Amino acid sequence: MQIKFKAFDYTSDDTFEESEYEYSGSQEQGWEIRRNGSTYLHLGPGYKVLKTKACGVCSTDIDRRFLPHPLPQIIGHEVLAESIDESPQKQYVVEINDTYEARGDRNLDSFCLEGIPTHSPERKVLGIDRLPGGFGPYILAPQHAAIDASGISSKAAVLMEPFAAALQAILASPPQAGDHVAVLGPRRLGSLILAALRAHKQSQKVDFRITAITRHDHLVALSKKMGADDVIDLRVTDVTSLENKFDILYDTTSTASGFESAVKLAKRELHLKTTNGQVMGGLKHLTELVVDELSLLPADAKNLDFHWPKEKRSNQTIFVFSSVASRWKDKIPQGIRFYEGNESDAERILASKEFEGKLPRFDLVIAGSPDEIGKTIRPNSKHENAIVRPRSAILVDTSDASQWSGDAATAKSFFDAGKVIRSSRCGDFHYAIKLLKENPDVVSALEENMVSHHFNASDLPSAYSKAKEPSSVKVVVNFED
Repeated sequence: MQIKFKAFDYTSDDTFEESEYEYSGSQEQGWEIRRNGSTYLHLGPGYKVLKTKACGVCSTDIDRRFLPHPLPQIIGHEVLAESIDESPQKQYVVEINDTYEARGDRNLDSFCLEGIPTHSPERKVLGIDRLPGGFGPYILAPQHAAIDASGISSKAAVLMEPFAAALQAILASPPQAGDHVAVLGPRRLGSLILAALRAHKQSQKVDFRITAITRHDHLVALSKKMGADDVIDLRVTDVTSLENKFDILYDTTSTASGFESAVKLAKRELHLKTTNGQVMGGLKHLTELVVDELSLLPADAKNLDFHWPKEKRSNQTIFVFSSVASRWKDKIPQGIRFYEGNESDAERILASKEFEGKLPRFDLVIAGSPDEIGKTIRPNSKHENAIVRPRSAILVDTSDASQWSGDAATAKSFFDAGKVIRSSRCGDFHYAIKLLKENPDVVSALEENMVSHHFNASDLPSAYSKAKEPSSVKVVVNFED
């Protein structure tokens, strides 16, 4: 099969330029992608060609130039597409991670075998890392990442990727009966988290209260429509009066000031969903913390068995920074292998024969300072690999107060109070579809309130500019025949 088309490439100077693309190959044999007459990317078997119907503009698209992935590229990952080789024609939503498992490759890597395929270092990401995205008229989707969205309206289906991501926050930090939870910054993602909370509450029949916290008139009204039981307007409410008020606080502000407020407002748990790459509260690499779906927990013996709710595994290895190793060496239960040193020692150990054929990460890490937390998440500027496994935790030991001065003092108080920080990234489309089918009122709320602007694909630069404006909620780019 050969498909030729023109599409807008996004460039490193935050502009778009039109390029000519050609896809040649097949799902069985693989594909060659050419851009402006030169080879751009070779793909092996397992990719299904789909025709784009619509694609939403995400905050990640707006900040794409700051990510460590090559440009130019066709960006866009909130994709609604349709088949071109099936009868009857099917509607698909597309999970963004291109992994061995998503392609149907029999030779799985250790991350796939461990049940965390979306964290495989070899993955490509639709519209973000190399794989051309949904702002082009055709995409090549890993065959198992193309999810049949029959029975879901196109208005709701185009929101499936961000809705699934929002729902992942609820699954990682599920409210308990009687909880009072809040969403800080209910705009694009925040409004979807409100909808996901509402759907979860109704389907799981768990009674908890949902509050939205904002300072914009249009978001006050939107929050009520999307699932908030009440809305707090920070223009008329002193934020200090809200300290320790919410059992779980979902922070979607992407700002340092938002994070500082969230740390104070959370009574039990702060779920960090988006960040801006800055040092916040004295903590580095919080963006990468979210990418790896890591948690920060107080260094307590009860947290040594931490794992995600649905994971069936036990922690077998733990790395402890030398600064606090003496406090922990005799506290680690039998059956957990103990390692100590600095971040360079950790990388050396993970590259040794002892971890050969295994997931090259420690199951847990104990850090004694904000600097060591950052070095756990990204120990080496030459790569993007943490020393702790994705979806696991860094246990935070604050016993040396001298390491927690200045901006980090608030974080010390947070962990000393027994509070936790959780994070999440992509979600399960199958479960998201199931939840939407169970909650038609949530579907109606998505259809009626979330998409504020539509643009034709030929006017993509204008759509991108509109998405940057505070007045927009969700901008969708549509493709016409």
